[in-house]
Amino acid sequence: MIEKINSQEVKSLLAAMDDLIEIKALIRKVVPNYNLDEELKSRYLFLLEALRSKLQPLFSKYLHQDDKLQPIKTRENLINEIKNISGKANSFLVSASSSKKKLKNIGIDPRNIIVSGGPLFVEDFKKISPDIPDNALSDIKKKCDNLLNIIKRENQLNKELVFLVEIENPTDKIILEEIEEISKSMTKKIKVFKIDSWKILES
Repeated sequence: MIEKINSQEVKSLLAAMDDLIEIKALIRKVVPNYNLDEELKSRYLFLLEALRSKLQPLFSKYLHQDDKLQPIKTRENLINEIKNISGKANSFLVSASSSKKKLKNIGIDPRNIIVSGGPLFVEDFKKISPDIPDNALSDIKKKCDNLLNIIKRENQLNKELVFLVEIENPTDKIILEEIEEISKSMTKKIKVFKIDSWKILES
């Protein structure tokens, strides 16, 4: 399948090249010992941060070594990463409605967001809610079966399904283990995008 580089990606690459040229000129100023005074150090760090901002979305899009993207530290970078992924007509899987609301607030189409509301398999609900009554498990199983059918339908479409996982969230940790198993039966592996905390998106 042919992959098309969009115009924004081209702009980012060209701008990154300009940053690299400036870094090269900066390095030439400090040969042969490469000592940076405060002014040069400040400019050097600024250029590195600019490079990361421009190139990180491209690295995440094209260099999925294990399909698990690295945590993003700042709100601006996180929003850019999520929007970049969304721009490829991807669907998102999240574990909570509050996460869906945060995605809607940054402009993500809610029709492309699937909320699990908990683990994907009924037997895993006991892990997060040990006191859940057995008579409630029947309805939960129906909910899980319906959710898995939705995930399978999304997976069969001409787009990717990306699970947005909050690193320290207990439910997300369980779903992450389940995703690995589910992906084995899918036509395309479900991708994983890790974030430090959903609080990063709070303005």
